[in-house]
Amino acid sequence: MEQNSTGSDTRWSVIAFTVLLTALAATSLYNYLLFHVITELVAVGIAIAVFTVAWNARTMRENSYLLVAGTGLLFVAAIGLIHTLAYDGMGIFAGYDANLPTQLWVASRYLLAGTFLAAPLLLRKNPAPRWVFAAFAGVTGALLLSIFAVPVFPDCFIEGSGLTPFKIISEYIIVALLALGAVAVYRLRDAFSPRVVNHLAAAIVVLMVSELAFTLYTDVYGLLNMVGHLLMVLAFGLIYVGFVETGIRQPYAVVFTGLKSSEERLRREKDRLGQYLDIAGALFVVIDRDGRVALINRRASEVLGCPADAAVGEPWIERFVPPAEGERCRGIFLELMQDETEPNEYVQTSVLTADGGERIIAWHNTVLRDDDGAVYGTLSSGEDITERQHAEEALGRANTKLNLLSGITRHDILNRITVARAYIEFAAEDSKDSVVQAHLERARAAVEEIRKQVEFSRDYQDMGVAAPAWQRPADLIRESAAELGLPPDVRVDLGDLEIYADPMVKKVFYNLIDNAVRHGGKVTEIRFSCAKSGQDLTIFCEDDGTGIPDGEKEAIFRKTYKRRYGHGLFLVSEILGITGMTIRETGVFGEGARFEVRVPGGGWREE
Repeated sequence: MEQNSTGSDTRWSVIAFTVLLTALAATSLYNYLLFHVITELVAVGIAIAVFTVAWNARTMRENSYLLVAGTGLLFVAAIGLIHTLAYDGMGIFAGYDANLPTQLWVASRYLLAGTFLAAPLLLRKNPAPRWVFAAFAGVTGALLLSIFAVPVFPDCFIEGSGLTPFKIISEYIIVALLALGAVAVYRLRDAFSPRVVNHLAAAIVVLMVSELAFTLYTDVYGLLNMVGHLLMVLAFGLIYVGFVETGIRQPYAVVFTGLKSSEERLRREKDRLGQYLDIAGALFVVIDRDGRVALINRRASEVLGCPADAAVGEPWIERFVPPAEGERCRGIFLELMQDETEPNEYVQTSVLTADGGERIIAWHNTVLRDDDGAVYGTLSSGEDITERQHAEEALGRANTKLNLLSGITRHDILNRITVARAYIEFAAEDSKDSVVQAHLERARAAVEEIRKQVEFSRDYQDMGVAAPAWQRPADLIRESAAELGLPPDVRVDLGDLEIYADPMVKKVFYNLIDNAVRHGGKVTEIRFSCAKSGQDLTIFCEDDGTGIPDGEKEAIFRKTYKRRYGHGLFLVSEILGITGMTIRETGVFGEGARFEVRVPGGGWREE
C-alpha cells in the first residue's frame, strides 16, 4: 500500500509541475518580466520550505545532509530574491544595469553548488546547527558586500555584447561543482532512501543542464534565458518532492535515514530469505552442533509431513532418519562438524516421513561458521529423487532385459548369416554359370550388408548404457591407433586434456582414424590438437589425404550416407551428442579432411 501511495504521489507531483512549467512558459509569452518574477519566487519558496523541514528536524537528525542542504538553500533563496528585485526592468535598484542581476545570479549559483558539495562531505560530521547557519550567513554576506559595498565581484554581463568570459567560465565551474556533489551523494546513497537519492540526483543533473543554458544567451529576455529558468524550477521541484514532500509524508525517509534504512534492509533480507527458502523447490535444513533442527523450509516440512514449527528443535537423525542409515548419517554429520570432510559433497540418504514411509533425498551439505571460523552447524539442501530413483531402477531393469533379448537375437541372426554365407560359397563352387555367379555375388553382398547392420546395432545399443565419465582423449587415440596397426603417423598434441563423455567415446577416435585411412587416399599423417573458444574447447582431427567434397560435408554424418561405407561417422556423432558435444568437417577438398569436435564449457578440463 505504501508503494502504491508513493507511486500515486509521484504521478501527482509530475502532473502538478508539468502544469506549472506550462503555465510559466505561457506567462513568458505575455510578459517576460512577470515570468521571471514568478519563476524566481517559486524557487525561493521551495528553498524556504526545505530549510523549514531541515531546521525543525535539526535536533533529531541522524545525518547532517538535510541540515546543511536546507540552510544553504535558505541563503541561496535570499540572494535569489535580491536577484529577482534587481532584474532588468524592475526599476528597484536605481543606477544599475543588467550586470547586477547577472552578478547576483552567479553568486547564488556558486553558493548553491557549494551547498550540494559541502552537504555530503559533512554528512557524518554532525556540525552544530548554529555554526552551519553562521557559516552560510558569513559567505552570503561576503558575496553581497563584494557586489554592492566593495564592488570587486567581476562583471558578468555587458550591455550590447552579452555575457562576459567570467560569467561563462563560472557557469562551467558551477556545473563541475554540481557534478562533484552528485558523485558524492551517489557514493553515500546508503544514507538515504532510494526516493530521496533519485530525486536529488535528478535535481542536480537538471541544474547542470540549466547552468549550461545560461552560458549561451545574449539577451536577458531571450529564449535560452527562459529555458534556463524553467529547468531551474524543475530542479527545485525535484528537490521539493525529495525533501519536503517526502520529509512530511515519510519523515523516516529523510530524518532517520540510516536507522530506517538499516531496519528496512534487515527486514527485507529476512523476508527475502524466508521467501527464497519457502518457494525453493529444494529442501533446506539447518542442523546445530547438537544435531537438532534449527531451521527447515516449507518444502522440507512437506516432504517430511511435519510442520516446520514442530520439526525445529527435534534431533534430526533420531527423528527423521531410518534406523538402518542412522550410523552412516551420524558419521557424516560428525565429520562435517569436526571439519574433517570436504563440504559441498553430495550424499544420498533416506528420510522418514510422518506416515512411516521413506523418501530418497540427494543432499548437498556445507558447514556454517561463526566470526572466528569455528563450525557451529550444517546447512543441507536436498532434492527428493524418490520417483526418479525408482524410475531409473525400473528403466535399468527394462534395459537389461531388452539388451539380453537383443543380444540373443543378434547372436541367432549372425549364426544364420554364417550359414547363409557358407551355402553361397558352396553354390559358387558348384556352378560355373556366369549369370548364377553374378546372382551369388549380389547375395553375398546383401548378406555382408546385413552383417554390418547387425554389428552396428550392437554398438548403437551400448550407447548411453553406462554413465558418462572423465576420459583422456590422448590415451584413447593412442590405443585406437595401436589397435588399427595402420601405416600413417598419428600425432597427438592434447596435453593432459580430459573430456566428460560416454564410455564409448573411444570409438569416436577409432572411427576418425579408420575413416581417414580407408577413405582419405594416400594419408601419411593424422594430427590431433585442440584450442579454446570462450568457455568451449575444440578438438581437431586433421589428415593430409584427399578430404571431403563440399557437397558432402554434412551428409557424411547421416545414417543413410553411402551405406557401403558403414555407419562410422553417424555413430561418432551420436556418441558425442550424449554429453552435448558436436562434430563437423571443415577441411579443404584436395588438401585433407579436418574434423572439429566442439566440447561445451564444463565438459572439459586440464589437469
